[in-house]
Amino acid sequence: MQAAAPALFAVDNLAVSFGARPGGARVVDGVSFSVAKGETLGIVGESGCGKSVMAMSAIRLQASPPSHLESGTLQLDELELSTLSRSALQQVWGKRIGVVFQDPMTSLNPTFTVGDQLHEALALHEKLPRDQARARVLQMLQRVGVNAPAQRLQQYPHELSGGLRQRVLIAMALMCRPQLLIADEPTTALDVTLQAQILDLLRSLRDELGMGILIITHDLGVVAGFCDRVAVMYGGRIVETARVQELFAAPRHPYTQGLLAAIPRLSTPRGERLAVIEGRVPSASERPPGCAFGQRCTRASDTCRAAPPPLGDVVSAQGQSGVHQVACYHPMELP
Repeated sequence: MQAAAPALFAVDNLAVSFGARPGGARVVDGVSFSVAKGETLGIVGESGCGKSVMAMSAIRLQASPPSHLESGTLQLDELELSTLSRSALQQVWGKRIGVVFQDPMTSLNPTFTVGDQLHEALALHEKLPRDQARARVLQMLQRVGVNAPAQRLQQYPHELSGGLRQRVLIAMALMCRPQLLIADEPTTALDVTLQAQILDLLRSLRDELGMGILIITHDLGVVAGFCDRVAVMYGGRIVETARVQELFAAPRHPYTQGLLAAIPRLSTPRGERLAVIEGRVPSASERPPGCAFGQRCTRASDTCRAAPPPLGDVVSAQGQSGVHQVACYHPMELP
């Protein structure tokens, strides 16, 4: 088996709680993952499972308070983010880590033009003469497919379509050619044509710049067409991680199988109901002492209810070890 590429970004045992003081409701509970240079890792799961909080906490961008970093090492190349001061982190955000936030309308400042905001993103990290800075901004807007870029610099966010605002956010995130890009639901509320264009754009920029991408989404179609590996979250934990083809072909966690079974298909007979996962996701303050999915799982046993299962290796459908991990005492059998 080919050796795994060295990690560009590695998170180990990340735990995040919310409350007036540390020790409150634990929203993220012992999450570990890594992203290699040039690799795309998808994080999927239901709304409220902790995807966005986990990603923003992993780069120390989650507001504290109300959040509290309970544990975890956050390694970006030679930098340990968990020990950096706020001023040092501000030199990392935007320069070495780019972020595309979920809602472009609320992420862009409505009182400043697009040009002012793009120039500010560049000026924070690179001291360029104004003409060179303008040339860089125009070049990046062209690179992300914004038509008439010089005209767009004079416009305000509300004057742009949703697709253009999303492209402006991507241009802002990539202005300083970061090593790592965090994309939080980058295709939400876009039509399928724009979704495909945005993902093609991110793919080409990833290959050109050699950056790692962490994409947060609930859309399994996006994962299937864009990611190299995928991690499934439930109840603040990663319950399964594997290469994309492996996960879709042979899901081993009951929750992952339930997610895949709920995808609408053209072959579904007319009038037949979609598969559902009975029950609801427990809140961070109501999680059981054992497996968070145990109350909804038909395979749960007393062992599952006693202690949360660790994330461990399982043999893949190709007979390999170490490429597929699942946190389950009773994983699904290989097809």
